[in-house]
Amino acid sequence: MRTGTVVVGAMLLAMAGPIPAQSPGSADAALETYQLTIPNVRKMAAAYERLDAALKANPPLAAKLASEEGARSAEELVARLDRDPVVRQTISAAGITTRDLVLTQLATYTAGMNDYAVKAGGKAPTAPAASANLRLYQQNRAEIEQLTARLQQLSSYQALQAGDDSDEE
Repeated sequence: MRTGTVVVGAMLLAMAGPIPAQSPGSADAALETYQLTIPNVRKMAAAYERLDAALKANPPLAAKLASEEGARSAEELVARLDRDPVVRQTISAAGITTRDLVLTQLATYTAGMNDYAVKAGGKAPTAPAASANLRLYQQNRAEIEQLTARLQQLSSYQALQAGDDSDEE
């Protein structure tokens, strides 16, 4: 089992919490059809690396992000990250929108968990996006796991995952 993928995903899900009823245009609803791309996975990693540098340069912002409660949905997480101009601009400078950052993160986690389930003898997902995301994950597993390992080392990433108790190995 690739602990890094599972830990990152568990942290993200704990931060997102239960997803409430979804409006059709919400990030939560979009997750059901969101198609992962390797360019977006790379941009997500670059955004977190940039965010890490920005938070190191701005300790009060880092403390604020670390102290905030976890978002209850993907839509709330997008709004929370977009609320701060430094965070929003830093993410944008990596060539990805905040919405795509969050959706990429959640879709990567879901694909990783589906990959683990399939390897453990479970069935592959049948939903078109989930199936395509699983294939992309499997075909690019080494790179995705390398990026995930890098993300886990970043204090910015850790700050946004604060409050999760499920990352113990």
